[in-house]
Amino acid sequence: MTMQEGVIQFNLSHHAGDAIHYAELADLIYWHERMHALGLIGQEPSRYEGFAYGNMSHRLNNNEFLISGTQTGGLPHLTDAHYAHIETCDIAKNRVQSHGPIKPSSECMSHAAIYAASPDAMAVIHVHSPDIWQQHEVLGLASTPADVAYGTPEMAAATASALKHLQQPGCACIAMLGHEDGIICFANNMAAAGQHLLALYERAIS
Repeated sequence: MTMQEGVIQFNLSHHAGDAIHYAELADLIYWHERMHALGLIGQEPSRYEGFAYGNMSHRLNNNEFLISGTQTGGLPHLTDAHYAHIETCDIAKNRVQSHGPIKPSSECMSHAAIYAASPDAMAVIHVHSPDIWQQHEVLGLASTPADVAYGTPEMAAATASALKHLQQPGCACIAMLGHEDGIICFANNMAAAGQHLLALYERAIS
C-alpha cells in the first residue's frame, strides 16, 4: 500500500452541513457493523500503514448515492453523521460534488462507476480481505489490473470494464488487484450484496 492509500485522489467540491437522514442509512449502518466485526472493514496499525479501510454506499436515484465518510472504517459503529451524499461524480474529469457532515470515502469513484455501468445496482460494499483477494482466480472473480491504483479515474474505468465479464451481472464481487486485498461487491439491495460477500468470505476461509 502506498503512502497515499486512504487519501482522496479526486477533485472534491464538498458542502459541509448537518447529518443527512435517509431510510437507506439503516442498512448501511447495519452492514458496516457486520463487516467490521469480521475485520473486512476496519483499521489496524500493522495493515496499510495504519489507514482505515473499507466503505459502502447505497444508490438514491439516478447516479446519486450515499457513501461512508473518508477514514471511517476503523469505527465499529457509525451514525448518520458518518455519511456523505454524492450529488455528481464525473469520472472523466476526476470530479466529485457532495454534501453532508463528512467528506466522502476516497473510493467513491469506483462506486460511481458501478452505478453508472449497472442500472440494477443499488448497493456497493468495498472490503479488504487477503483470503478472498489471494484466491480470486480460484473463486472465479473478475478483476481489475494490478497496475491500476485505487481511487483514480483509471480504477473506475477498470471496474466498469470488469463488469462486462461477470457471469452474474446483477450481484457480483470484483478483485481490485492494484489495491492490496481490495474486493468490491454490488447487488440490487444491500442485504444481497452483504450476503453474497459473506458467502464468498466463507468459501475463502474454509
